[in-house]
Amino acid sequence: MLTHARAVGALILLPALLAAAPALAIGDGARAYMLVPKGSHVLSAYGIFLDGNSSLDPATAASNANISIDVAALQYTHSITTGKTQSGLFVVMPVGRVNGSVDIERPLRPPVTLTGSSSGLGDIQFGAVFGVVGSPSLAPRDYIAMKPGAALGALVKVTAPTGAYTSDKAINLGANRWAVQVGAPMGYIIGQSMLDPALMTFELLPSITVFGTNSDPFNADRQTQKPIFRVEGHITRNLNRALWVGVDTVISTGGSTSTDGVSNANSQSSWELGGTVGLNLSKSMSVKATYGGVIARNSNGLDGDGFRIVGTMLF
Repeated sequence: MLTHARAVGALILLPALLAAAPALAIGDGARAYMLVPKGSHVLSAYGIFLDGNSSLDPATAASNANISIDVAALQYTHSITTGKTQSGLFVVMPVGRVNGSVDIERPLRPPVTLTGSSSGLGDIQFGAVFGVVGSPSLAPRDYIAMKPGAALGALVKVTAPTGAYTSDKAINLGANRWAVQVGAPMGYIIGQSMLDPALMTFELLPSITVFGTNSDPFNADRQTQKPIFRVEGHITRNLNRALWVGVDTVISTGGSTSTDGVSNANSQSSWELGGTVGLNLSKSMSVKATYGGVIARNSNGLDGDGFRIVGTMLF
C-alpha cells in the first residue's frame, strides 16, 4: 500500500497541470495539461530565450524583424473540483527584455532600419482549464492507482496589456492589446498506472486566439488583427520513472493585420518542430527543457528558434 508521502512524491513523474505556459515557439509545452491530485498547488518558474522575428507574443511576427528575447516568468496554478471533475486556475507573470531591429518599408523611398529595446513587466496571462472527459478529481492515493486513458478539457486564456510598451518604439515587450485564446486540450495516455516507467502520451491542442485593438500602434492610430488558429501536438515517453523525452510541433495560420483600416495582407503560416527532456529532481520538484524552431513558413510567418527551461514545484 502506498503511503501518502510516497504517493505525493510519485506525482512529480508527471509535470503537473502547468495549465498555460507563456506563449512562444513550441506552444504551451509537452505534458502541460495532465491531471494532478485533488487540491494541488503548482508553482513554475520559466526561463525563455528566443531569436526570431516576433516579440514574446508570437502573434507579433514581422517578416522584416530580427529580435532577441530574454524573459523570466512565474506561474501559479491551483487545481479545483468542478462537480466530480478536476479543473485549474492559473496566472502567469513575465518580466524581461527584447531588443533588435526592424526594417520599415517606405513608398518610393528605400526602407529604413530601426533598432531598439524594451524591458520590464510583460503581458500578464490568466485563465482556467476545465476537465470535461477523463479528468476525475482524485486524492493522491487514488490518483496513483488510476489507469490512465483518454482525456479532454477546455482552455480559456486571457492576455492583458500590462507589458512595457511605448508607441514611439517599433520593438516592444508588450503588445498593447487584449487577447483571448480558447482551446480543447486532449490526449491519450498509455500505461498500466500513472507510475508506469514506460508511460507514453499523445497530446493535441487545437485553439483559436482573438485579439483586441491596439489603439496606439507605432506610426499609426489604430491596428487590428484577425484570429490565429493553432494546432499544437506532443508525443512523450518515459525512459524510466525519473526521465522522459518528447517530440513537439505547432502549426499556426491566420493573424493578418490592418492599420488604420487598411489591410496589410500579411496572413501568417508556420510550422514549428522541437524536442523536450523532463527530469525529476526530488519528490516535489522537476525540470523540463525544450528546444525548437520554425522549419517551414510563408513570407509573413514566424521564424527563428528558441530554448525554454521550466522548474516546477508541486505542493
